[in-house]
Amino acid sequence: MNFNLLVTTYRHREYDAVDELTVILQRFHIDAQMIEIQNISGLILALANLNPFELITKFKELLTEEPWQFRYILRVIPIERTLSTDLKNIEREAENLAMKKIKVNDSFRISVEKRHTSLRSQEIISSIANNLRNKVSLENPDWIILIEIIGNKTGISVLNERDIFNSIMEKRKTGYLLESSG
Repeated sequence: MNFNLLVTTYRHREYDAVDELTVILQRFHIDAQMIEIQNISGLILALANLNPFELITKFKELLTEEPWQFRYILRVIPIERTLSTDLKNIEREAENLAMKKIKVNDSFRISVEKRHTSLRSQEIISSIANNLRNKVSLENPDWIILIEIIGNKTGISVLNERDIFNSIMEKRKTGYLLESSG
């Protein structure tokens, strides 16, 4: 199963978040080929027919103009590759993506989010990092190699922190949370 968006929401608000996501995508005239609630509380996978990084930009623009549109969607993470959960597959795809984006002098960090898998985070990190010659920076990396494992499905992205949509943080930046709490 392919997906290019990983969406998080509050526990037991998955259906509200799916409705919200559907309305926002329709507003942008973007088709969602699939939106699926996972058997993990607060987690939704989606496949939209637009580059997921472009979609993150659209979400941020919409939130700046109309922050009230985001009530249930907490985070949206763009996913560049999906594959079956297998250490060798993950290692190969992460390395391929990293080599396309990370330049010689750039630093990186590998972040692993895993749910329902027996793979160990350190095992995944080591297998990927062994193939990269760049400097590691856990605090302030130029790039994040993000591995999202959901059982037998894995999503991989090489991105910056700003490439992840976080509705709470974006509302704080705009001052919306301060205005609405008073």
